[in-house]
Amino acid sequence: MKYMGNKGKMLPVLGEIISFHSKNASKIADPFCGSAAVSWFLAETTDKEIISGDIQSFAVARARSVVERTGALDPGSILKPWFAKARKVVDSVASHFPNHLKSIEPDLTDPALIKHVVLQSRKFCKDVLPTVFQDFKGAWPISKAYGGYYYSPAQALIFDALRQTLPSDTARRKIAIASLVEATSRAAASPGHTAQPFQPTDSSAKYIIDAWLRDPWALVRSSVTDISSRSARTKGRGVIGDFTKSISCLQAGDLVFADPPYSDVHYSRFYHVLETITRGIEFNPEGRGRYPALIDRPSSAFSKKTEALAAAKRLLENCATKRLQLVLTFPTEGASNGLKANDFVLIGKGVFSDIQIEEVSTDFSTLGGNKKHRDARQRCGESIISFLS
Repeated sequence: MKYMGNKGKMLPVLGEIISFHSKNASKIADPFCGSAAVSWFLAETTDKEIISGDIQSFAVARARSVVERTGALDPGSILKPWFAKARKVVDSVASHFPNHLKSIEPDLTDPALIKHVVLQSRKFCKDVLPTVFQDFKGAWPISKAYGGYYYSPAQALIFDALRQTLPSDTARRKIAIASLVEATSRAAASPGHTAQPFQPTDSSAKYIIDAWLRDPWALVRSSVTDISSRSARTKGRGVIGDFTKSISCLQAGDLVFADPPYSDVHYSRFYHVLETITRGIEFNPEGRGRYPALIDRPSSAFSKKTEALAAAKRLLENCATKRLQLVLTFPTEGASNGLKANDFVLIGKGVFSDIQIEEVSTDFSTLGGNKKHRDARQRCGESIISFLS
């Protein structure tokens, strides 16, 4: 899944460090679980109870699909009944205007024609679909907010139908939601993340078509097949809230893995589409990014330059007070929120008895950067800091 600061590439080293320092722990908290890559890894490779937390509900939904389940499931038992119900919804809506749902032609390459189709698709989703939806039950947040932008009208309708017909069984429902999160991430017609959709300019038009040709059914099927094969050794749980909520679940001797935000822009700006598919609630989109209202977007003190240092102090002091071990990752040379790895080290010297640092080289997303101004990915030195009681 496309996610800023994803720690998947660091797991060979990071996973070994976390496993070593958690030998005497019964629980490990991952309070900034994000893409859930670390939570999944720990759930599958250790016998610890994993507490996965985040202020964004889509991140916790991703984590829950694995950490709260101790056995694999047959993907067919999820996909067959779910897809059958969703296809009925799609067919019922499409029967009102079968020709309009064919948003684009496979051989559409002329930027001028692409722009015409995109603008027509946006008008269709704004003016036509809402009227038709009045004859049907359920919410249609993807079609109404993102149809013709991040997704073609057909893609948006399919994602809404899949969201409406989620399995009723708890474990299967968690896998289905997590798979929708991944599928909508992979299908989005946007540069890097879902901060803003591609606009139908001469240079970006082809990227819209490439994205609109991605098959939602195939993307969801692939995700369900992968996630359903995974499971935790010990059942854990997901917690929506800031880091204090996850850490409150731990006892002395347990371990926290912290990967706090490093951007001075709230992550909710980049992942609002994934949050929408998780919540399944309609809203009035704002701005070029089609965002929910600011009040409805989760925010972190770590993404506010004036509050980031105080948030770092609260994190470390909270762990020290509860006598928890802490493994933290952060860019060595600093980040746009004003913090650098050494800030955490300096704070930790006052509250932990031992601090160990290991540096690795990795790359990170620049939020859809292009080669004109910056590369889409940049090399970065990352510090893995272990704070030990």
